[in-house]
Amino acid sequence: MYVNRARKNPYARRTVFDILSATVGLAVIAVGVISFIEPEENSWLFPIVFFLASIFQCLLGIPRMMGGHGRGSGRKKALGIALFFLAGILLMLGVVGALCLWR
Repeated sequence: MYVNRARKNPYARRTVFDILSATVGLAVIAVGVISFIEPEENSWLFPIVFFLASIFQCLLGIPRMMGGHGRGSGRKKALGIALFFLAGILLMLGVVGALCLWR
């Protein structure tokens, strides 16, 4: 039986993005909960929450931007662009929060 070894497994890339997204998502939740337990002492964690959320949105947007051709691919790419736009907003909020805290 002939096996094409030159073709890479398309599920490997998707699995990596899923694992990274789950890890960053859990980190956002953990840091968010820790920062809201005692906000006065852990105020330095708020910009980190925004930075992690920005990374999370980018990880969600990359597979949609790399979507294939055919029916519905335009919608997926539009969703990917929207996720990157949201990531940019979250990144700006993180920078503003960090500047306000360290001023």
